[in-house]
Amino acid sequence: MNLMSVDLYQSATDPEKFLALPAGTDPAELMGPMTFDRDFGHIRLYKEGFEFDPSESYAGVNAAKIAADILTVKWAMYRREA
Repeated sequence: MNLMSVDLYQSATDPEKFLALPAGTDPAELMGPMTFDRDFGHIRLYKEGFEFDPSESYAGVNAAKIAADILTVKWAMYRREA
């Protein structure tokens, strides 16, 4: 799979929760993440324009699921696991 450029946001109320969006997407225009989890009502930019490779292994996250969610619903919620 090709690299995906994503913006990563971190929940201000639960620092282990993250939101991945296609780079340049305005999170204020999305209702989905905030509807499913109130912790995404207040977020801060964690990393902008991250070159994400869904076939790579990233500590504590399921990269393939994140990529699938972004491709289908244009956003992915995830929790960094130890």
